[in-house]
Amino acid sequence: METMGKLIKMKIFISGIRGVGLETAKNIVLSGPNRVTICDDNIVRINDLGTNFWAKESDVGQVTRADCVIN
Repeated sequence: METMGKLIKMKIFISGIRGVGLETAKNIVLSGPNRVTICDDNIVRINDLGTNFWAKESDVGQVTRADCVIN
């Protein structure tokens, strides 16, 4: 219970949303922290479709990886 109390007060910054970063972000968000900030200014590429379950074909070349995940 003490750890959960600390978790809901945490502010977390995640840099890079590919493969491991995306899974880490998902698991952290599901655990319920106060705030999660995601930063990845790279534009979605076609090979991101295999590692980013939020990316759609319409995102390729149009949005950043971070925008793809948070929208």
